[in-house]
Amino acid sequence: MFRSSGGPARGRRPGFTLIELLVVIAIIAILIGLLLPAVQKIREAANRMKCSNNLHQLVLAAHNYNDTNGGLPPGFLGTMAADTNGLDGQITNGYNGQCIGTLVHLLPYCEQDNLFRLMMAGAPAGDYLSKDARYPAYWNYNSFWNNRGAKIKTFICPSDQAESAAYDGFFSTYLASATTFTVTVISFGDSTFGRTNYLGMAGRSGLTTDTYRGLFNNRSKNPIGTVPDGTSNTFLFGEYATKYGPWTPNFMSPQWMGAGYFPIAWGLEQPAAQDTKWYELSSRHPSGIQMAMADGAVRMVRWIGTTGTGYNNYHYGTGFNDGQVFDPNAL
Repeated sequence: MFRSSGGPARGRRPGFTLIELLVVIAIIAILIGLLLPAVQKIREAANRMKCSNNLHQLVLAAHNYNDTNGGLPPGFLGTMAADTNGLDGQITNGYNGQCIGTLVHLLPYCEQDNLFRLMMAGAPAGDYLSKDARYPAYWNYNSFWNNRGAKIKTFICPSDQAESAAYDGFFSTYLASATTFTVTVISFGDSTFGRTNYLGMAGRSGLTTDTYRGLFNNRSKNPIGTVPDGTSNTFLFGEYATKYGPWTPNFMSPQWMGAGYFPIAWGLEQPAAQDTKWYELSSRHPSGIQMAMADGAVRMVRWIGTTGTGYNNYHYGTGFNDGQVFDPNAL
């Protein structure tokens, strides 16, 4: 008789050695490293498409406003023609008006009619938004001030962080002397304002006497149907990303209530991670900024710098009656 002793023989338990585990971890890390850029590119492509759609919607809203009112909305409600320096007055006259920008006028035409009604309910008269009427600035009326924090997705590029900026701002272009002009940023330093990444194009300087005059200026009302250069050759809206600067706090993006028109005289340079060039349009898209043409098309404009053919065509595109031949391929 055969007698076995002890328990059954033990087989080897399957598993990873340390070296195998390290190899697997390394492979996974490589795959993640390859996948992340692809995911980021897909996300940016989706953001760029959404941004493009926002700009297109703004153009459609502007066309609807034009059809209803016989012209595009004013770029800004600031100084009046009767002021000492007229529509291109000194900054000392800059607050002598409603200080309302383009986007407020477009609210009823981009599915924000309820917000528009709330704001206008406390306005002093039916012509408060008229280019021909002067009233105190919007912050004097609770119906406007109490709705300043409204967040409107159509006004925001998803690639940027405009709503997180601590510093609000709007802009005023004025004659610094008989031969020079400048643009200044005005702010409450208020983090509660709703923001925007889209501004109306004011031409080279924003002044009404400029050869490269844009479709949005102070107290303007330019009909979209009478654009001598052609709507397909004229910018209507452009992007403006958040900025850093010598302010406190130092992270600024435009408020949609006051931000209206913006000049392009200082060119278009690719911004640093902390963009301090508040006097230039910008975006968080790697290849450039998106610009909406007056016919509704949206095109990407590369970082064309401050001189050269691209820079010149940047001016031609922003002027609606400059007589120059606009070459979009130069941008």
